[in-house]
Amino acid sequence: MSMPVASAEETLTKTAVDRLVQDIVSGALAPGKKLRIELLKEQYQIGASPLREALTRLSALGFVTNKSRRGFRVASVSQEDFQDITIVREMIETTALRRSIEQESYEWEANVVSALARLRLKLSRLQAKGGEIDWLDVESIHKEYHVALMSGCGSERLLTLQSILYDQATRYRYLASPKIPNMREFAKSHEVLTEAVLSKEVERACAAMVRHLRLFATLYSSIRRLDK
Repeated sequence: MSMPVASAEETLTKTAVDRLVQDIVSGALAPGKKLRIELLKEQYQIGASPLREALTRLSALGFVTNKSRRGFRVASVSQEDFQDITIVREMIETTALRRSIEQESYEWEANVVSALARLRLKLSRLQAKGGEIDWLDVESIHKEYHVALMSGCGSERLLTLQSILYDQATRYRYLASPKIPNMREFAKSHEVLTEAVLSKEVERACAAMVRHLRLFATLYSSIRRLDK
């Protein structure tokens, strides 16, 4: 039995959203770049209709703009925008973290410990290879760690917002520097945060989360040169 047209198009739209986000976040599609449907069709081998729907969805999520007479473009970047993302992330992630801790779920704690172990193993293997470490090498497993911290909050809306804001912040990490500037500090920050979370001292854990989110704040001063 063939797949219904609506389901097939929705699948293609989701694929287009995922690939566009990946390319925007990684910087492969640069800030301000015009997103021409005909070129995207060739690049992604996806039809015009699901691509337009994907771009419309990404406009709502802040990755793409659609100003009159200019068409779709990759959203521009600025230091002010990054600061705003960070402030809202602090609000969302500390709220979700607080709720997760207060639920006192054994399964949630196990997920956090497991996510940290996977991140720790990944970092140790990358360090063993020597040389600088690219964000791309750790980004997916780093996101899994943050998702695990939030996962016990009991709110799908909080988790959705956290995921969107995380991806928007990741875009700035790639644009400012493709390399992790201080691996030892990066690794230690996760250990400190996890210890605070598992202690179930809510205020200390939330404070540790804020410090973690602000860890590389000075790195993003270079974003100003990318403003459109």
